[in-house]
Amino acid sequence: MDDPTPAMWRALLDFRARHGRYWKRALSLKWMNGSDEFEPFSASLRMVRNQLGPTWLYALRPSSLDAAARRLTALDSQPDNCRAEPVVSGEPCASDQ
Repeated sequence: MDDPTPAMWRALLDFRARHGRYWKRALSLKWMNGSDEFEPFSASLRMVRNQLGPTWLYALRPSSLDAAARRLTALDSQPDNCRAEPVVSGEPCASDQ
């Protein structure tokens, strides 16, 4: 895997927002001592560590993270019709008759 999932991007963006300028150093330390377990989105942060690794994290540029934030904002602003479960009444649809 070369690219983070949306959940991974969200976890990284949240961590950066909460830890400021030296967020990569803070995340690396948390990965090393296991305290990332207590962070919000901890599972996604661990996925970043396990699938992409610390080298990928340090190569990550702020512009890439900002672009991911813009993509996620655009995704969040779209209507979410795909996640809604259909209501099943057992009656035929009007268009089926």
